[in-house]
Amino acid sequence: MQRINLKKNLIKVLLILLTALLIANCVLTFLNGNTIVENNVLRERTEQIKRNTEHIIGDIVHGADLAVRGYALTKSDKLSEPLRIAMVYKDSLFIGLKRQLGAQEYDTSSLHEIRTAVDDYLAFSNEMIELARQDSMQKFTAILNEDRGYDLWKKYMAFREPLFTYEDTLNKEAENRYIAALGDNRLIVIVLLLIGVPTMIYIIKRLSRDEKRLTALLLNLDQQNRQYIFDNGSSLDVNDIDHVIENSIQNFKKANTFITNIANGNYSVEWETLHDGNRSLNESNLAGNLIRMKNHLNESKLSNEKREWGVSGLAELMTLIQNQRDIKELSSSVVKYIVRYTKSNQACMFVVPVEQDCNNDYLQLVACYAWDRKRYVNMKMQKREGLIGQCWHEAEPILLTNVPEDYIQISSGLGDASPRSVYITPIKMNNVVYGVLELASFSRFEEHEIDFINKACESIAACIFAVKMTERTDILLSQYTSQIKSLQSELKMLKELNQSLVEV
Repeated sequence: MQRINLKKNLIKVLLILLTALLIANCVLTFLNGNTIVENNVLRERTEQIKRNTEHIIGDIVHGADLAVRGYALTKSDKLSEPLRIAMVYKDSLFIGLKRQLGAQEYDTSSLHEIRTAVDDYLAFSNEMIELARQDSMQKFTAILNEDRGYDLWKKYMAFREPLFTYEDTLNKEAENRYIAALGDNRLIVIVLLLIGVPTMIYIIKRLSRDEKRLTALLLNLDQQNRQYIFDNGSSLDVNDIDHVIENSIQNFKKANTFITNIANGNYSVEWETLHDGNRSLNESNLAGNLIRMKNHLNESKLSNEKREWGVSGLAELMTLIQNQRDIKELSSSVVKYIVRYTKSNQACMFVVPVEQDCNNDYLQLVACYAWDRKRYVNMKMQKREGLIGQCWHEAEPILLTNVPEDYIQISSGLGDASPRSVYITPIKMNNVVYGVLELASFSRFEEHEIDFINKACESIAACIFAVKMTERTDILLSQYTSQIKSLQSELKMLKELNQSLVEV
């Protein structure tokens, strides 16, 4: 036991030491980063000071010389432009140099002297140009031979050399500071490697040896749990004993909850954490078997409910339409009933008029129902006209699940909206179309609902046929009665005519 504790304490000490070295390395790295930034800023400033110092001769003095010589040769004001530019640029250049050198705490008295010398030289250059403008070339040449630029050059070099030496010294000191900090950082890294690598190797070997048997045990438990109860498809950390045991307990709880719901008739229950990604992993274990049992029971229940729903609806419809003697009353009752029973939102019914049974020229809208309101609209639909006419012509139903926004609108107290599904089906019997029924709904029509609507239309077609036969019989009877009365009137007239002839 003491040996185990000694090893544990050794690991702790080594880890603390590694942590301290890492912190020291991070701190030094941060400081080195600041040193690099400061060094770069200092280098940029010194280089800028050097460039500005070079501009005194390169831009100002040389510009003045160029202007004097160019104007003296050509008398062109354009060639004297460099002198004007030099005089404008001079002030900003010396002001900038003074500010930069002041920030470095450098003695700027020599800068003042060189500025005075430059001002004198620019004034001298202006005087030379004025002599050239007056064509006083003899005096111009005499002054030019004085070579005042050389005196300015000596003053400039007396200012430049110590300044550049000072700037180079600043750069060198900053670079030495960075190199020293970098050396300290390297030392920390070397010590970190010398201690850290052996320590990590020791820790890894120790952990691997101590956890090998526990890992094998937890791995076996996890595999058995996945094989016989439930596999969520995600890997577990088998080194975490609490996680593995908790996962097994949770699977037992899920199984108990699932079975309890099925026993209570709740077939909509789902196994927690089961999805398409892990469904194939749970086909033969407890979860898969329970889900298959639930699905089978649920399918049987739904099938019975749909079958009973359809049978009950057809029975109610037959009760509603039996003994109907008027097409409009029949259509109105049928449309209202089907809309409510299928939970649709709107419906209309077109019927071939009795007088058009032979010609089949058009369909007549005889009933329309929407949002618990009944309305009659005079509308005729020709064959092949729109979807209604197409359904009539082809004698086949049409199901729309992607209804255009401008096809039809369903109105309610909340406004107008387009239906999600429209079903148009012929009202036919023995391949004879007696009309067309159109239903619109915010929900999709399911297969059992469509089957109910089709069977309902067959019963409606039979009823329409019977009503039409009755209407046609009544029409024929009326025509027959009218003909008899006409014949009786004609016979009476003949008798009266015959009587008149006999008397004559």
